[in-house]
Amino acid sequence: MTNWVIRSAALLAATLLAIYGVLRTTDRAQPLWLALLVIIGLLWAIALWPPIRRTARRIERSMLHVITVLSIGFLLVGVQLARVQAIDRERILSAPTNGAVVGDPRLSSALVEARRGRILARDGTVIAQTERAANGEIRRVYPFAPAAYLAGYYSPGLFGATNIEQAYDAELSGRAGIAWRAWLDGVLHRQTPGNDVVLTIDPALQAKADQLLGGRPGAIILMDVHTGAILAMASAPSFDPNKLAVSTTSTQDELDAARAYFQSLQQANAGALVLRPTQGRYAPGSIFKTVTAAAALEHHTATLDRVYRDEGALSVGDRVIIEQNRPDPNRVSYTMEEAYGYSLNVVFAQIGLELGEARLRETAQKFGFGAPIPFDLPVAPSQLSSDPGYLGNPAAMAVTAFGQGQLLVTPLQMVLVAAAVANNGQVPAPYLVDHIQTANGAIIQQTQPKIWRQAVDPTIASQLQEMMRWSVEHGYAHPAAIPGAIVGGKTGTAEVGNQPPHAWFIGFAGKGQPQYAVAVIVEHGGEGVQTALPLGKALLEAALQRSQ
Repeated sequence: MTNWVIRSAALLAATLLAIYGVLRTTDRAQPLWLALLVIIGLLWAIALWPPIRRTARRIERSMLHVITVLSIGFLLVGVQLARVQAIDRERILSAPTNGAVVGDPRLSSALVEARRGRILARDGTVIAQTERAANGEIRRVYPFAPAAYLAGYYSPGLFGATNIEQAYDAELSGRAGIAWRAWLDGVLHRQTPGNDVVLTIDPALQAKADQLLGGRPGAIILMDVHTGAILAMASAPSFDPNKLAVSTTSTQDELDAARAYFQSLQQANAGALVLRPTQGRYAPGSIFKTVTAAAALEHHTATLDRVYRDEGALSVGDRVIIEQNRPDPNRVSYTMEEAYGYSLNVVFAQIGLELGEARLRETAQKFGFGAPIPFDLPVAPSQLSSDPGYLGNPAAMAVTAFGQGQLLVTPLQMVLVAAAVANNGQVPAPYLVDHIQTANGAIIQQTQPKIWRQAVDPTIASQLQEMMRWSVEHGYAHPAAIPGAIVGGKTGTAEVGNQPPHAWFIGFAGKGQPQYAVAVIVEHGGEGVQTALPLGKALLEAALQRSQ
């Protein structure tokens, strides 16, 4: 009886240790897991060690011991194999593949040969798909050039994947979805059909944004202010994924050509592989006055009609801020609304000093500054300052209030600021993937629009809308006006040392109510009103025409 209890307890302990090991370790080769296997083996020895008759001969005893030890060894090997097949399989399958290291050659070939899902625009325009060449080779192609870099590249033979190809690899390859079906397909070595990823991109507007940018370094984003759907997202310079997409069965010449193209992109040092709308971080210049004004209104340190004095210069500590934007050098009094429309740095420096760091930071965080923006692609966070003590300096606080200092923003962050103003203070959660569908068109996953956060209350948002509209109707953003539409906007000219400034424009437009928000940056493009504003206006105008 006692012997039976000990054996049962040993078996139970071995089972519990195996479960513990699976839950606590992530790899079958981890030292902890291997140590647990040794202990499990000893417990099995206790549980399974055969009783031997006293009369048994010595050779019989030895054979039984050897058989028992070998059996336990096979059982341990079986546990390892079961773990590889059932638990570690997905991680092994998704091991990175590059030109020198192949995570799983069988899988890599299978993935290339399998029918990988397509990447489509909202109207079905093909952005990426898999084709079979005349020589039988299967490779990825990107026929819609204006959005090809959004899809990224799929290059299992050399560079792996990036952008949508990487972020939605599981869906495109068919590994996502019903886990047991994917597992069964893997065990049976059966090809799993990939699913299509359908983007929110409007091909006409995307082509328009790409054409407006015209290869100049910068970015343009157009968003539906109510849903957060990205209708256009252009980035320049960009790359041609057709030249990087090589399979594991590509010829040496094809691999060499892809390597040469990749090397040329790197040597050009123009950041062509950087998706600027989400990864580019820039000084915002005067478009940040929108956030400063929101903070001042929210914390009741200013009103639209409060009058400030601007005599052309303001001394803050040892720094003198020179005003260059007054519409009339003989006029020295301006309301906050006028100061926004005429982009008066001296006035906004005063607003920032009254506001203080804590209140400006609180409001900026409500717009999303410093937070990871939920999106289908990685987004660099925007920041008020890189030095934690920077804004404690009055001069630093003054220049930050009008968009300089250590501020760094992404175009996606700034289109969300414009969208929040246009959407009653609610910041929509931006999204680029509308839905996932099977090859037959059956939708299996649909993105539901949602609000990410409330930046300001609707009353404050209404005042900000009024201020941005005043800027277009009476201020320096006047060229952004579109007949028959309500338009709000703000230009920015961000100083960047000895180089020409970055040109910015953010705005919204709609018929009857705001429908679309836009953010434009042209790197070192000069004044925002001359370079960025025309691009933003043209894209808003195109969006309004398509919505009719």
